[in-house]
Amino acid sequence: MTGAKKPRVGLPQGTLVGRQGDGVQAFCGVPYALPPVQGLRWQPPVPVAESGVTLSAESFGPMAPQLSETGHPLAETSEDCLNLNIWKPDQARGAPVMVWIHGGGFCSGSNRVRGSVFAKSGVVLVAPNYRLGTLGFAAHPLIESSEVNFGLLDLILALQWVRNHIDAFGGDPENITIFGVSAGGQAVNLLMTMPQAAGLFHKAIAQSGYGTWPLLRLKPQDQDPRDILGEEPETAEDNTSGVLRRIDAIALSSASLLQLPADTIVQGQRGFQRPIVDGFRVLEEPGRCLAQGVGCSIPYLTGANSFDGSVMPSYQLNPEDYGAVWDEWDPSWRMLYDVDLVTAPKMGIQRLFGDERYLLSAWVLSEAMARLGAPAYRYYLDLPGPEGLLLSGSPHGFDGFLLFESKVFSPDSDWAAWGGQLRRAWIEFARVGVPCALVPRAGVWQPVGESSQWHRFGSASGISDQLLEERLSRLLRRYHDRCHGDPSPRSTS
Repeated sequence: MTGAKKPRVGLPQGTLVGRQGDGVQAFCGVPYALPPVQGLRWQPPVPVAESGVTLSAESFGPMAPQLSETGHPLAETSEDCLNLNIWKPDQARGAPVMVWIHGGGFCSGSNRVRGSVFAKSGVVLVAPNYRLGTLGFAAHPLIESSEVNFGLLDLILALQWVRNHIDAFGGDPENITIFGVSAGGQAVNLLMTMPQAAGLFHKAIAQSGYGTWPLLRLKPQDQDPRDILGEEPETAEDNTSGVLRRIDAIALSSASLLQLPADTIVQGQRGFQRPIVDGFRVLEEPGRCLAQGVGCSIPYLTGANSFDGSVMPSYQLNPEDYGAVWDEWDPSWRMLYDVDLVTAPKMGIQRLFGDERYLLSAWVLSEAMARLGAPAYRYYLDLPGPEGLLLSGSPHGFDGFLLFESKVFSPDSDWAAWGGQLRRAWIEFARVGVPCALVPRAGVWQPVGESSQWHRFGSASGISDQLLEERLSRLLRRYHDRCHGDPSPRSTS
């Protein structure tokens, strides 16, 4: 974005100088908390102080410390990562606010998105960074803190910042929608059930948010749900100990641990990071909370992708082990996934994994929200993905690409058309609490309660509504068993 006159916004923390062009103003890398370093590492975030300084907000700020795909610390990262980006229409006045929470398994990702595509449609879009991995979620005797879910506390503080300051950017502080994909969707689900986040947002969209997936436990109890392999849940202390052992830090003092470089700590991480059930901030898995009537009763939109299981290799779960657990529980699952298993056994197991992690979550949470009296909507994204996955349907995270990138990278493609369709539905939901479907082939979007069907986008995988229902019935049975019969999920019929 270019322009001779740079936009300015005055806030208590200082005057922000951003950039503008094409009808959009952007303010990037805006701090919302003090750097969580040294004595503030593994502590709740501290709000930024008031100041009369002028702050440049033209460039993205640092990302949270994380590993690259090659396993090395990623450049452009810093523990001083608690910043957010804002995109607004030039003439925004009382505009709906959408807060995008990035995904990445709570161990990677950032707020560097193409927020201008939403701003051009009349939305003030905000994207915060938050602490990831062991720096964001940890519990250990060496860590002297009363908190364990630091990344979620960062998001709560970011939402407080939005509530307090977004009117200066033309946004309506009484109309804030949080949305995100994957870990971002899980963060949405968690925030909906965290007492400390109540009232900070008014609508929620969880895209492939795994609200029925096992979390780490601070103080395991006998009645805790079993993990996805049917075993006792992993404790947060064991998880953190594993990281410290890998970097030879298990014998350090608490003070020495605070001095370790962030890059050293992230090198001890493996696979995705899971938030921690501590009974205080995170009361339970979101699906169990909502089923027990604990959580926000607000308009809710959620769904899954037809091949969310494409993410399975990143989870570091052996497909054969996962399939064997299902075989032991009920080998008839193979009949429900026989088409995929015949095409490629690994693909069939991945499809099952994606359904259990994401599809099940969307069903359970949308049903629970409807029972709470909230307007709830669910979708099933089944569009052809990139080459090599055409017959599989939509891979994990494909919806994020459609929302933010398809218009730019494939402006004349079906992807761009579907991306526009999703964006319009999401924005209409943020505006009035009801998603719209403006493309005839997408049909009318029925709320949960009026219809038991999914609102479908495409049919690339060939999975029918009936087969989807049969698979969900099996997934719900296993979820019921994993949770020791509490709560009791309802039938899909």
